Amino acid sequence: MSSGVLRCADGEVQIATDGAPLCSGTWTLVPVPEPFQLDQIDPTQASVYFSLGFSLVIPVWFAGMCVRKILSILN
Repeated sequence: MSSGVLRCADGEVQIATDGAPLCSGTWTLVPVPEPFQLDQIDPTQASVYFSLGFSLVIPVWFAGMCVRKILSILN
């Protein structure tokens, strides 16, 4: 199922007295991507990405702890 939106291609959009949009050109249907749904996520792939996020944070945290220990020893 694809979805789309109407776009006024060759003119300007004006609002009628009853609130309806009027296009001075032609209306065209522009396709838009489907909305995100949670069941589209593969659980194994999501766990891999979650683990990769921790693998980026933990080395920086560990380096900061080491620098803090070294600076406390120097003081």
